[in-house]
Amino acid sequence: MRGKESFVQALDITRDAALGMPVITVVGNSEAYVENFKSIVEYDCARVKLLTKKGLLSICGERLEILYYDEEEIAVRGKICNIEL
Repeated sequence: MRGKESFVQALDITRDAALGMPVITVVGNSEAYVENFKSIVEYDCARVKLLTKKGLLSICGERLEILYYDEEEIAVRGKICNIEL
């Protein structure tokens, strides 16, 4: 494990991101960005549920919409009330 940590430090990226753990960035209560998710499990205007390496991650709120997603990141906008992992 020590070798991986040295490699991560050399690349100047977070340990969680390098190991495939979800990285969540929230801007106010209106935007959330999740890196390292596997798939979208559920999506409607009140909830976005994602499968991650650590299990399910739910973003709950009102008028939620997916701005974009690719194989590395998803962006959700709306009134975010709760995020559960």
